[in-house]
Amino acid sequence: MPMDRETQLRLVKLRDDTGVLSLYVNADPRQEGSQPPWKTRLDQGLKQLLESVDNGTRSALGRRLEEMKLDIEQLVRPGAPGIGRALFVGLASGQTYSVEMQTPLTDRVALAPRSHIAPMFAAWAEGSPTGIAVVDGKGMRLFDSRFGRCEEVSGLHFALDTAEWRVMKGPGASHSAWGGRDGYVSSNQQDLFDYRIAEHLQKFLAAAHSTLEEHVATFGWEQLVISGEPELVEASSKSLRNGFKAEVVPSQLVLSQSTPAQIQQALAPEIAAARAARDKRLTEDFAESPRKTVAGSEAVLDALQDGRVDRLVIERDSVWSGRRIPDGTVLADSIAPGEPELATAIADAQLGEAMIEMALASDARVSILNDGVQLDEKAGGVGAFLRW
Repeated sequence: MPMDRETQLRLVKLRDDTGVLSLYVNADPRQEGSQPPWKTRLDQGLKQLLESVDNGTRSALGRRLEEMKLDIEQLVRPGAPGIGRALFVGLASGQTYSVEMQTPLTDRVALAPRSHIAPMFAAWAEGSPTGIAVVDGKGMRLFDSRFGRCEEVSGLHFALDTAEWRVMKGPGASHSAWGGRDGYVSSNQQDLFDYRIAEHLQKFLAAAHSTLEEHVATFGWEQLVISGEPELVEASSKSLRNGFKAEVVPSQLVLSQSTPAQIQQALAPEIAAARAARDKRLTEDFAESPRKTVAGSEAVLDALQDGRVDRLVIERDSVWSGRRIPDGTVLADSIAPGEPELATAIADAQLGEAMIEMALASDARVSILNDGVQLDEKAGGVGAFLRW
């Protein structure tokens, strides 16, 4: 499944009375071992889980694991697509979802009445859907970039019939620097010919705003990077309406003939910087709008229950605690965490998941902040912008 808002909703809503099994692996090819270390951790986690649950759940889990052998083999296979991989299955219903991405995930096994989505949403901060428009004299190429993977999705070809245009020779009159017509510049009329082509190209790119708006809505892009010569980038973005739903990030890199992978690699630093700047502006707006925001888990939960939240904001390494739960940890009600800090981290992650579910159910936006970007200290890692 592609990781988009629809997938988010499906995973958040995944429920099963017997339990939802959530499996995560980080298939990093740089990890060494006689067999993939992520497979070892997954095998150990499943063994621990089977030994810990009661007889009724154990039999249902055992049967489902037997039926999922091929799916699990694909999940851990070194040559399978994606570095970060996840598999979700309802033990009673058999409803199954799989996700793969080039963004790393953490190795984890979880069993609960609902899907465990903390690692997935933590990855959203780094790899959320971004649109890329590469513009040049041939038109516009459009790319979808998400979670370390980039593919060309469409484009607009610029074709101009100049067969009847006449290229005149000789000097042409021009306005002087002082505004009169007494100054003349001797120039080949080829310059005027080329200027007319450039003018048509800029009009063509400006008219592409409706196509860009459609793609933002279709692909759920949070940002749109427009890359190319400065005058072409300006032409492509100047007609976008104030209500344009993606942040426009201009880039002067000329990538006309590059492959999707080359384009993603070249623009990665600019995309990361734009995300960090966006999150910083978000926290600044939060600090400057005390009447339109609430801070802290208790106040945020109250606002979520009342349907007043417009945007939920969570620090990646605080309440979300994606990095405070060690790799390979098994999360299940029947398994008590050995350390108080781990128990707190798990409780925080579960609280964060509940908030995410409530926010999405009320059509609120969810922002997981990038590393190093934080809310006010009083927020305790979570806050919300209010609708009223």
